[in-house]
Amino acid sequence: MSTRDIFPVTIYETTFDGFNNIQQDIIEKLRPLFDKNIASGNEYYDKDGEPIFVRTDPNLQNKEELRVISDFIEKHAKIYWKELGLSEKIDPYLMQLWANDVPPGGFTPAHTHIPVPLGGVFYVEADEDMGNLFLEDPLETTRGQMPYDHAFRPYLPVEEIKVETGKLIMFPGWLRHHVRSNMSKNNRLIIGFNIGAWRQWLPKP
Repeated sequence: MSTRDIFPVTIYETTFDGFNNIQQDIIEKLRPLFDKNIASGNEYYDKDGEPIFVRTDPNLQNKEELRVISDFIEKHAKIYWKELGLSEKIDPYLMQLWANDVPPGGFTPAHTHIPVPLGGVFYVEADEDMGNLFLEDPLETTRGQMPYDHAFRPYLPVEEIKVETGKLIMFPGWLRHHVRSNMSKNNRLIIGFNIGAWRQWLPKP
């Protein structure tokens, strides 16, 4: 008799070597964007009317002042693309880039990045006290119907990913995820992004 687990989900983690040397410069370039590039329709508030986070427009990928981060993300997205065995006929690229500023007590509600192939986050200023990343079990929709005893099992099975400044995490765009409350006294500053797929259609010879 034996049992085995099947259908794993492959995620990607890496760290920007020497990010501490440019961290302050990146922060100084991001802060003004929250004054003039706030995303419309992306206002999220708690029951007391306080913002749980502030998000810029998702159009920062072409800003020259953030090129070092954009190039880093796109480089690793191509590596992850190959690791997942996705089509070599399609070229992944950095389609959208935005920044989130999460104040103390703020959080990021559960969501996916559908329909993009890959989504991810780069931590500009973050640690465990500011909120780790939680990836939700994609089978929960069906497996949650099983008669488990929830007194001994989390109601929502998740994988907790420890976050730290300079860390990059990528995952399939369909994978639901969330971030719990920022329990520190400082703001969490992150860069979120979507990886699109570009296919060039060539004329028949």
